[in-house]
Amino acid sequence: MRLTILHTNDLHGHVEQLARVATLVRRIRAETSHPVVYVDAGDVEETTNRLSNLTKGTAMQPLLTAAGCQAACVGNAVWLRYGTHVLAEHAAAAGFPLLLANLVPVEGVQPTATIEGIGFVGVTDAFRDFLETADYGIEALDEVETVRHHARELREQGAELVVCLSHLGLADMRDRRGPRVADRELAPAVAGDVDVIVGGHSHDLLPEGEWVDGVLIAQAGMYGDHVGRIDVGPEGIRASVIPVTDDIPPDEGVLAAVEAAERELEAGLDEVVVELDRPLDAALIADILRQRMGADVGLATSGAAIDRPLPAGAIRRRELWEQCHSTGNPGVVEMTGEELRHVLARGADQDFQATTAGPLRGRPRGPLEVAGPASFDPAGSYLVAGTDWELEPYGGMVEESWNLRPRYDFPTILREAVEEHFHRREA
Repeated sequence: MRLTILHTNDLHGHVEQLARVATLVRRIRAETSHPVVYVDAGDVEETTNRLSNLTKGTAMQPLLTAAGCQAACVGNAVWLRYGTHVLAEHAAAAGFPLLLANLVPVEGVQPTATIEGIGFVGVTDAFRDFLETADYGIEALDEVETVRHHARELREQGAELVVCLSHLGLADMRDRRGPRVADRELAPAVAGDVDVIVGGHSHDLLPEGEWVDGVLIAQAGMYGDHVGRIDVGPEGIRASVIPVTDDIPPDEGVLAAVEAAERELEAGLDEVVVELDRPLDAALIADILRQRMGADVGLATSGAAIDRPLPAGAIRRRELWEQCHSTGNPGVVEMTGEELRHVLARGADQDFQATTAGPLRGRPRGPLEVAGPASFDPAGSYLVAGTDWELEPYGGMVEESWNLRPRYDFPTILREAVEEHFHRREA
């Protein structure tokens, strides 16, 4: 067989680059006599992209469809934030199969697909620690056994080449979740069943791919800066990458799909959510979280909770959704007074407030706002509400050694909790 696989991963809302990718895909298909299949390895969605954020990623699927994508692996950016139920909406909006084999049951997705004689199986990082803290209603299957099982099925069904679309990342990441399977561990375990792993999640650029025990691993970086290319023929399999430069014109079809999605989004955004006699800021959000979770104390990090305070008066859904873009889930956990005092001291530290972290996309943390008592007994015990940003170690507020186990109001996200609070108040 002779064919070409083009691939992207971790586009993260870079729509202009996706439009340029679409131009490259169209050009390559026009100049190639054999089949050219374009696939994506997950995380086209992005919270800082307005269109993606306000539609929980759904609007990105028609854009990927317009770019010529024929299959995509489900990344982690959506189901972790919004729950797996939104994937049914993604699948309905996509003109291609969404592949996810190692999380079950999930409506709308399928484990495999066969395109032009290529069998594809999709897997994603299962984030097992999150599955333990929130009720996702799903089970994480063993990645190796799952890929091996479906790869053999695809062979039996006639696939000449088997490709794993993987959103596991290239290398094993040893963090608080402990070791997990990544592409370099997956490859030797599925050698003989899988020919190629097209990867994502870790944002690695592999200019010529990487061979592990006879399995080619390919990954194209991030943000659509490159398109990966895999050429298959009698002479073997070869991987390369193509830079996506600014002189490549954006595809008109993708741009038209963006305009159509924006028009659809606008409907309903002008509804007035509430009339307020005070600004909607992080301090008010901290109190909303405290009330929602029945807690003694509410916490909200300014830079994570809201981009800028909304002035008193009529607040429309547009302003609320655009300024409160956090995908954090309301949560609650029990802390000692001493632990809580540590959190408050950290949040009041101006040097700490000026720092940022990956999920903030460059925004400073800002002050930690607190709702509740003015003082705390170090030996006492308190129910503390916030989002995962305030209650998990990666937010920088709490310590790993405290071994906190927050309970989350999943899959509600922060802006939904705020809107529901005002609806209940007005009822």
